Amino acid sequence: MTDFIAWSHSRRKDWMECPRMFYHKNVAPKGSADRVEFIQTAAMKAGNLIDDALTQRISKGTPLPPQFAPYEKMVASVIAAPGAKYTQLRVTLDQSFKPCGYFDSTAWCRAIYDVAVINGSHAFIGDWKNGSPWLDEDQLKLFAATAFHQFPEIEVVDTAYIWLRFGVTNDKTYTRRELPELWMGLLPEVERLQVAFRNNHWPATPKRGKNSCKRCNVNQQGKCKEAQGPYGS
Repeated sequence: MTDFIAWSHSRRKDWMECPRMFYHKNVAPKGSADRVEFIQTAAMKAGNLIDDALTQRISKGTPLPPQFAPYEKMVASVIAAPGAKYTQLRVTLDQSFKPCGYFDSTAWCRAIYDVAVINGSHAFIGDWKNGSPWLDEDQLKLFAATAFHQFPEIEVVDTAYIWLRFGVTNDKTYTRRELPELWMGLLPEVERLQVAFRNNHWPATPKRGKNSCKRCNVNQQGKCKEAQGPYGS
């Protein structure tokens, strides 16, 4: 067993929401009574259908199904951009920030780019979003930071949340000289997570109190005796 746990934007976010929730979702052994397995909601399934259609459109030229035709303009702009196109690109770094395999035992930090365009020293990384616009810049920072290691030639990364239903984007641009700052903004919480993992210490400290608990799957399944309120109310 390693003395660290691999992390991603979603895992870091879970940790920050509540360490106890993180334990039940990501640390407790699969199949054990403590484990809360991932359950795909109807909204997630609908989003995956859109993501799959966009991926096939960009990677294979497959026409979009009629129900997704309104997204053609956004996809066409990606296809028309100069550079190498990637879809659902898995990028993984070890603890020395060197690229490695997604499932390698040395995998420490993981990110998945819905769509990426690499053109010389410039990159674009986009994340398809199917809900209402809001900005969580930490994910965009992680996209840029990992890209600078995965593609040494890149000097500038344009990132974007692409809000399909609204036809708008949240755009952030990062330069290679900002790389230390990007990691400094992300890693303190990651280190706290690693300390908790090494010490097997997972307190129930929901970030938003009962507002966190009412949306927590761990609470929904009755696995947290210290929840600050009931699930769903």
